Amino acid sequence: MSKGRFFRIVCGVMILIISVILIQVFVSDDDTVVDVDLDLTAEYADSSNWMGFLPDDVYLSEITIPGTHDSAARYVMLGYVMRCQDTDISEQLENGYRYLDLRIALDKGQKDHRIKLVHNFANCHESGRLFSDYLSLSDVTGEIYRFLEAHRDETVIVNFKIEDDEANVKEIQKLLNNELKDNEDYWYTDEYIPTLGEVRGRAVLATRFEDKLGNGIMGLNMSWSEQDNKTPVDIPYELYVSDDFRYWVQDRYKYSVENKYEAVVDGLENCEADENTWFLNFVSTSGDGKIGHPRGYATNLNDLLMEYSFKDDTSYGVIIVDFGNANLAKKIYYTNSF
Repeated sequence: MSKGRFFRIVCGVMILIISVILIQVFVSDDDTVVDVDLDLTAEYADSSNWMGFLPDDVYLSEITIPGTHDSAARYVMLGYVMRCQDTDISEQLENGYRYLDLRIALDKGQKDHRIKLVHNFANCHESGRLFSDYLSLSDVTGEIYRFLEAHRDETVIVNFKIEDDEANVKEIQKLLNNELKDNEDYWYTDEYIPTLGEVRGRAVLATRFEDKLGNGIMGLNMSWSEQDNKTPVDIPYELYVSDDFRYWVQDRYKYSVENKYEAVVDGLENCEADENTWFLNFVSTSGDGKIGHPRGYATNLNDLLMEYSFKDDTSYGVIIVDFGNANLAKKIYYTNSF
């Protein structure tokens, strides 16, 4: 066999392997849909408008709010370990989710730098097509603005976390601040917890990074230490105190299904959520193995959450999930007093 022919065969095999890997990057490996018996005749069953049935004077932290973890990680490289959602931002909002967890980094691939969406080191993409463009901040905020224009009684908490080199943080902050200032009518950027009436038709800014600019727009600053232990601890949630509010966080993202569910339930039954206190309870986990697989864990955990007996008129705070659908969002927000 000639060297040229051998080289062509090797290249062909490599291209085939890479193609299979890239397809697996974006394609869902499970079409399971959680089935549950919910009252769909109630007025608030319309998941795109459920906040309209709540009073203006209730504080956001007093509302039980469904949220999504790594909200932009639908089409993402290394999908088996990095993919966290089956729906885009618009559909998540239509499905009733009102807390978005956005991970951002600097995209230097354009002539003018811009912000892109990531999950850790993996880039999020606009679609499942091979070589599609990176998902940009303007893509996501555009979806949020369109939703709020169409649903003026709703609000969305948008929590930004910078996942990039330290050297890029200031530039990312500047670009983010420009987005907020250019669209200030859509944003609530104060540092204290608002009432629902104060923020209808607007997005509520939350941040999980330090103000490297020194005078940046930070909104509700909610930075917390990584809860990356695999061995369970007696108290799985931690309390943080800012100048304007307190917030409990349960984000044990390396727990097994059993340990994670116990942590979630422990938080539901014991953590305080009131007008001055947030509670962020992450149901999401990548598992305690060497290679994470969010979908495999979410399938079990979401089923368990659907079976959990929530108490009516109880403030559970923000319950944040992977691969959430409209039924799961309803299960969560139905606990509010309508």
